[in-house]
Amino acid sequence: MQLRKKLNEVYVVEPNDLGLPYLTALYRRINVFFKRMPFIIVVPASLISALFLSLFFDYVVVRLTSMLQYGF
Repeated sequence: MQLRKKLNEVYVVEPNDLGLPYLTALYRRINVFFKRMPFIIVVPASLISALFLSLFFDYVVVRLTSMLQYGF
C-alpha cells in the first residue's frame, strides 16, 4: 500500500501553466500536435530549415559544420 502511494506521488504531474492565460492556451493548442504525431511536424520543419540555411548561408554553414566536426 505504501509503495502504491509513493508511485502515485511520483507519477502525478501538475498541468503546465506559463503564467499568462493566453500563452498557456497557445502552448496547449500547439502541444497537441507534438504529442500525437511529432514527426509529421518536426521532420518537414527540419528539412525546410536545413534547405533555407543551405540556400542562403551556404558558406557559413559549411564552415560552421567543419569547425564543429573538428571540435568533436
